[in-house]
Formats: sequence, structure tokens, C-alpha cells
Amino acid sequence: MLLALALPLAGLAQKAQYSISGAVTDYSGLPLIGASVVLTGPNSGTVTDVDGQYLLSGEADAGAYTLQVTYVGYSPTEKEITLSAGQNTLSIDFNLAEDVLDMEEVVVVGSSVTTKRKQLGNSINVLKSDKLTVANPQGVTGALQGKLPGARITQNSGDPAGGFSVQLRGASTLLGSSEPLYVIDGVIISNSTTNVTNINAEGGASVPGTNRLSDINPNDISDITVINGAAAAAQYGSRASNGVVLITTKRGKSGKPSFSYSSGFNVNELRKKVYVNLLGQQFGSADQRLYPIAGTDPATGNLTVGANFSSETVPVTRYDYQDEIFQTGYGTDQHLSVRGGNEQSNYYASLSYTYNEGIVTNTDFQRYGARFRFNQSVNDWASFSIGLNYNNSFSNEKPDGNVFWSPVNAFNITNNIWDITQRDELGNLQAVEPTRVNPLSVIEDFDINQEVNRAISDFQLKLFPFKGFTIDYILGLDTYGQEGNIFIPPYPYSPVNPTYFNDGYASTANNNVFLINNDINVAYETEFGGITSITKAGYSDQFSRNTYTVAQGRGLAPFVETVNGASIILNPSSNTNQLRIWGYYLQQTFGFKDRLFLTAAARIDAASSFNEDNRNILYPKVSASYVVSSEPFWKNSALGQAVSLFKLRASWGQAGNLTAIGPYARFSTYNTGNLGGSVAINQSNTLADPNVRPEVNTETELGADLSFLKDRLGMSFTWYNQDIDDLLVSRSLAASQGGRAITTNVGSLENKGVEVLIYGTPVRRRDFSWDLSLNFSRNRNKVTNLGQARTAVGNVTGAPIFLVDGQPLGVFFGTYIARDENGQPLLTPEGFLQQERGDATANLPQRDANGQPTGTPLQRVIGDPNPDYILGGSTTFRYKRFGVTAVIESVQGQDVFDADHRTRQGVGIGEFAEQELTGELPRGWIWAMYPILEWRVQDGSFTKLRELSVSYTIPKIGGVLENTTISVGGRNLFSIDNFPSYDPETNAGGQSNLMRNVNFGNVPIPRVYTLNIRTNF
Repeated sequence: MLLALALPLAGLAQKAQYSISGAVTDYSGLPLIGASVVLTGPNSGTVTDVDGQYLLSGEADAGAYTLQVTYVGYSPTEKEITLSAGQNTLSIDFNLAEDVLDMEEVVVVGSSVTTKRKQLGNSINVLKSDKLTVANPQGVTGALQGKLPGARITQNSGDPAGGFSVQLRGASTLLGSSEPLYVIDGVIISNSTTNVTNINAEGGASVPGTNRLSDINPNDISDITVINGAAAAAQYGSRASNGVVLITTKRGKSGKPSFSYSSGFNVNELRKKVYVNLLGQQFGSADQRLYPIAGTDPATGNLTVGANFSSETVPVTRYDYQDEIFQTGYGTDQHLSVRGGNEQSNYYASLSYTYNEGIVTNTDFQRYGARFRFNQSVNDWASFSIGLNYNNSFSNEKPDGNVFWSPVNAFNITNNIWDITQRDELGNLQAVEPTRVNPLSVIEDFDINQEVNRAISDFQLKLFPFKGFTIDYILGLDTYGQEGNIFIPPYPYSPVNPTYFNDGYASTANNNVFLINNDINVAYETEFGGITSITKAGYSDQFSRNTYTVAQGRGLAPFVETVNGASIILNPSSNTNQLRIWGYYLQQTFGFKDRLFLTAAARIDAASSFNEDNRNILYPKVSASYVVSSEPFWKNSALGQAVSLFKLRASWGQAGNLTAIGPYARFSTYNTGNLGGSVAINQSNTLADPNVRPEVNTETELGADLSFLKDRLGMSFTWYNQDIDDLLVSRSLAASQGGRAITTNVGSLENKGVEVLIYGTPVRRRDFSWDLSLNFSRNRNKVTNLGQARTAVGNVTGAPIFLVDGQPLGVFFGTYIARDENGQPLLTPEGFLQQERGDATANLPQRDANGQPTGTPLQRVIGDPNPDYILGGSTTFRYKRFGVTAVIESVQGQDVFDADHRTRQGVGIGEFAEQELTGELPRGWIWAMYPILEWRVQDGSFTKLRELSVSYTIPKIGGVLENTTISVGGRNLFSIDNFPSYDPETNAGGQSNLMRNVNFGNVPIPRVYTLNIRTNF
């Protein structure tokens, strides 16, 4: 009986009462407010107060426990304690180190799939909202420049409606796009560039245009996660074989409604003018003023190019047309948001307005936007979210790069001896010369505009039936309509393309896009014996429909500006493309003691663009990560004190490219026409290949993540190798085969590279801090097994772009300068540059008795548009309420085919044309240089100050406004380069994958000054 009573009393004697207190600070001793402090076992927890102090008290069984402290952005820290029977009063302080690599951060890797960064076997980069809006960017893509390793982000044009190109780890296909997949809050969106305003470009040329990411306001974004390479395809499928950009927008939070408002103002200006010959002389007689490359045929007296040159000069007045073409543009960006709610229901809503004038007169872009998100917890096992986003944009445009009648090209191809401001008695601008469009006529009289209405919406359902098991469902919709209108009035003179312009031209084009995606993901997480098991499975179904219609005509009736008034209708067309992509996956991850993680996954993908036998293809993936620094032997060593984090990672996987060809590319297609007044149907000259297969990207990635100096400095290193096989190409055919080309699987593409990210906080004190980030990326690209030595990529710029077996993608291949044994140019007796000549079969130079080149002009690779490396860096200094942030990007080792520079010499307005006039160069020097394609290739290396911001923050204003920040700065403020034209960052082909780094009439990227005010109330 006494023994029975003693047993419960003994149990009571083993209870421990505890009171644990202390302070949580960073490495410099500053208190951390809101840090989470948890005593495991009793699961007793609290958060630190404004002084970084905490207090935990309660009762628990006597024994050993772990006291854990976590804080966002800092490495979690824990200490072992022992509670004895009776009263325990302990004082324990924590000094946390910054987790610069965020190994404990939960990151989004799929539509609704998240994981801890330390579990990943592949690299991943996350940019928070405060890094995106430093310099008040007008669009999302520009805000990413210089901040991501492995990303080549090019602004193709400086037009306010101009677009960007993004490549992660180089180009990965020939026919399709190398752009990554873009996903906003689980909605797969279109970022395509469909031209509805440059439809009359020569030969259907690719031209710069607005890509649809411009519809998203950066102020609405919470963070952007970028996964490079094929590793992104585990959850998103082969559509993400080029990488994926996951955009998470801002959401509601518990509490009373809180408002945020930002107001920005920007000034856009031409960063630099190109050199213009203003010498008051011109070759030729008084009645025949000649271009530098022109002469007079002695037999006929007609103007000719080449053989004979007049050295006689006459006085002329020259003008700098740049003063008339370019302007200082102004813009504004307004954004108002509100968020609030409670633990069960919360919301976020915003309104925005953006207006931006271009540096070319009469160009601008404006955007209205509205966003709403509502989150609701139904009960402890279900919640849902609804997102709505609407945008309307309108742009006034002018022809841009890759067309002869753009304002910039009209300037480049016109001798500047004409006064372009002259008008007739009716006020009409006058012709400049018989075959040139007056640049001011393009600016004043061409009415080109585009309007876009877009809605992005989603419904998300989350279920938690039992512990560790989740079900996520997402329905996403992206739909928009583009309408473009062009009006070109009749002219009393004949410009470059009289077929379209001299009697007036009008067009209307519409592009309507509908995308829908259904994604369901299930996950089950459990733990047994120190092993964590995470099983994930999912299914996705994506459907897209694109309808494009165009009507155009010329011969306009007086005072009519639409196609209805055209007397001649030009090839009206309408087409619809539909594509369905679907796939499902299974992924298993095992974690051992929270330090070693092994993942295996398999995914089957299919697309309606391939036949049934080539659709359902299995793509496997395996990865591993090992946090070596979590091992006891590492923690307790001197090495562990120096290197606080050391993680190894590796991954291997495959993905297909399901969008490299169009939905109907495997079929024979037919065109309608008119034959003797009857409808005729003609087969396309591109033959069918029903057995085309998806390209297969096999990628291997190895990497390491390290932290030094008590986690104040971190570094990530990644090496990768991509082999893209079954490359889809449009191969030329002999006429005897019944067609000119066929789309088929031929060749391979290889990408090899390294990516390095260094990030840290070298200094953090109460009044001063310094953050820095450096990223380096290098990619080597090569095309192999083409089945032929080289294939030309057609374009209107004269750029000799080729696919050459064994060479990087899209190299420049053509005639080159003859040089002596010392590598110096071998000049003609007249002192001219000359082409290298020789035996074309052996591709070997030859010399005559005088040591001059003889034989057939030779060709070789003369330039590579792919950069040797890209270096980005950002730094932020904060002193009390002041802050300074700068972002620099350096792109080195790329070549640019500068058609504009050569053309300016030929028409007499360039620096070499002036040197011929002054006698510094012999007459005919430009004529001799003209056919040498190598002369047009320029070094496109540059280092740019992408962003600069100087800010001051006021904590309180009038008891109403909180954390009001006033900042001034700019974007693309300067560029260090040796480029003779406006800007080496350019591409006349817009988002074209094969036509890269061609400068042909592009609007230069402006220098932008910004003023911004942000506040909360």
C-alpha cells in the first residue's frame, strides 16, 4: 500500500519548473526583434521583444532539452540544456550569424511545391521585392539585369514599348525560343512577342517588340525565384527545360488595413550621340554631290559605285539629324496598395498607373493595372485563394530596328546635306533625296499604335486531410488581346519602299491569346528513425489558343486612315494555333539527419505538336545534397569555425523541348491563292515530317555552397553541362526532293558553363551596414552534327549569321581583312584595306608576285555574339537613415554586327567619310572597305551602371505616414565600351533566338534619372 502511494509521489518529484531568459542579438550586438525561441519537448515558445529579450517559463519533466532560436535571414542556433527536478532559473544569450545563403529558407520550386533550399541538389536564386524596385524600373525584366548568375538579359531596344530577351545558361534550341517559362502565382503565362505594328517589315523580318512581361508591375511582386536549366522541369515539365522564373506577388496579412503608396518620376535622355560628319564639304561637282563610295562612269557620266572617284569638293551645309529625332522624355509611375485581414481571411489589392515617353519624339507607353488577392482558411484542413489581375496598356510607336524606314535608320542611310525641317506651302515636310524617307516624316506623319487588354487570374485550393499529407490544386488563366494599327499617308516622293508608302498604307492586326493550366500536386511527409521521407506526385494540363488576323491595304482615299479606304487590299490573313501540353510526375526525397538528402523523380510529358508515337516520353531526374558542415566532426573542428556552412550538391536530369516547333509543323500545310479568278490551293514548299521528335536536354550539374566569417560571407559555385540532342532544324533541300526545306531532327547543341555567386554583409553596426553581392557566369556554346558544314540564317540587315558545325550558335561568317605575317592589315598600293583571297577549296590564302592577295575571296568565322562571361555586382550602404545602392553589370567578349556604322560611312555622315574629305584617308578607302564583312563586326563588350539609388527614410510624419523613403537615382547612367554606334546592348531581331547582337536602326537604350517617394499609412 505504501509502495503504491510512493510511485506517483516519486513521479511528481521528477518534475522541473523552469524560467529561462536572455537576449538574442546579431553578431554586432544589435537586438533582434521578433526572433522565435522554442524549447523542444514541451514545445514551449515565445518571441523576443523590442530589446531582443525573451522569457520562457513552465513545467516539464526533468531531463535534457534543446533550446532553439530562429530568425529570418539568420542561421538557426540551438543550445543543449538540462533541467533538474525542482526550480531551474537559467540565463542564456544567443548571438546569431546571418544566413547569407538562406539554407533554411523555404523556396517555391513548382506551381504549389515548396522545399527548403538545403534539400535542393541544383542551384536556385531568389530576389526579394526590395531588390527589384530600387531604381523604380518600369518592367520586371529590367529589374533583374545584373542580379542573377547564369542569366543573360538583353534590352533589345530603347523604345518605351521595347522588349527584353532572357537566356538562362545559353541558347537551348534553334527553331524555338530559349526564353524560360514564366509563372505568376502558379499561373503559366505568355511572355511572347507577337508583332501587330511592324507587320510590313521587309521579308517578314523579326523586329524588336513588346514582350508581355511588360504587363506586370514590379511593385506588386513579393519575390522572384529563378531556377536555371533543366532542373526546373521536375515539377513544371519539359516546358521549363530552358529554366523557370517563378513570380510570387504580394499577399494579405493579419491586422488592420495598411496602405502603401509610391510615386515615381523619371527623365529619359539619349545617353550618347554617334559621330556625325559636319564638315562643310562634299565630293562632286556643283550639280552632282556624291556619296563617298560613289563615282562617275567616264563612258556614260552616270553615278556608279566603285571604279572612278571624283576628288573635287563643293561647299555644303550639313545638319545633325539627331537633334530633331531625339527628345528628352518624361514618365511617371504611381502605385497604391492595401492589405489586411485576420488569421482566417486576408486580402491584398493594388492600383497602378505607368506612363513613359520615349527618347524618339512621339513615342510613349502607358499602363493601367489592378490586382486583387484573397486568402481564406476554411477550417484546419482546407484553405483557398483567389487572384485577379487586369492590365490595359497603350503605346504610340514608330518603326524600330530591322526595317529601313525607322527614324534611326532613316538618319543612318541619309546624307546629312538636306534640311529635313523644310516644308511646302501647305506645311508638309519635304523629301530629302529621291530614295530616302525624311526621318521627321516618319516621326510626325506615321501613326502607329498598339493596345493590349490582359487578365490573369487563378483559383488555388489547399487540403490537409491528415498530418503530413497535402493536396494542392491550381486553376490558372491568362488571356489577352493585342490590336495594332498603322497609318502611313501618301507622299509626293518615292521613299525606300514605294509599294507600300507612296500612295498611302494602312493596316490592322489582332492577336488574341488564351492560356489555361490545371495543376494538382500531392505530398506526404513523414519521419522514422531519423529519416525524413517526402513523396510528391502531380499532374498538369496546359492548353493554349492563339488567333492572329491582319488586314492591310494601300492606295488610300483622301482623308482616310484605315484599311476601309484602301483601293488595293494586300494579302489579308487569319490563322489559329492550338496546343495542348500535359504531363505527370512522381518524386521521392529521403533526408538523413537533416543533412543528407537524396531525390529521384520521373516525369512523362506529351504535347499535341508531336504524333502519338513520339508524345509520351519519360524524363528522369536524380539529385543529392549533403550539408557536410552539420556533421559533428565539422562543427567541433577549427575548419568548422572558419567555414560555418559547407554544402555539396549534384543533379542529373532530362527534359524535352515541347515548344521548339509550332502546333502543326509536322504536317504539310497549304496556302490559298487566286488563279484566273478562282480560289487555288497550293502546298507549302516546306515538306512534312510526321516523325519529328522533341529535342532532349540532358543536364549534369555539380555545385557547392559555403559560408565564411560566421556566416557573414557566402559563396555558391555551380558547374553544368547540357547536351541537347535531336535538335530540330529547318534543313534546306534540293529542288528535286519536292520542296525547299524540311523541319526535322538533325544535330546537337552543347552548353558548358560555371556560375558563381558571392554574397555577404561585411559590416553591420547599429548605425552603419554594408551588403554586397557579386555574380559571375560563363557559358560555352557549340553546335554539332548539323549534317552540313553551315546553314545561313536569313535576315535583311546584311548580317552574315550562320549555323556552323563545331562553332557557337549564330556566329558571323564572311569575308575578312587580308593581313601580313605579323597580323597587320595588308593594304593595296593605294592604301586601301582589302579582302583576303586564295584557294576557296582549301580555304588557304594566296599571294601574287607583289605579295598581294590573289584568287577567290575567302570566308571564315569573323565574330561571335555569345559573350565570354557576364559579371554582375550590387552593393548597399546604409548609414542611419541614409542608403546608397548600386548595381553594375559587365558583359565581356561578345561581338556585334554593326550595320549602322558602316552605312553612315557609305552615305557620307561618318567619321571615315570626313577623313576622306580632309585627306586623312585616301579617296576610295570607304569603297574598298565596304565589301569586307569583318569590318562591320565590332567589340560589343560593355560595363554599365544598371542602377543607382540614394535614399533617405523618415520614420514618422505627422503621426500618419510611416517609413517614408525619398530616393533619387537612375538606370543605365553610363556605359564603358568602345562601341562606335549608340549602344552595344542591342538586337535588331528582337526576341529571335538565332539573330543576336545585330545593330540595324535600333532605338538606343536611354539614360534614365529617377525620383521616387514611398510611404505607408
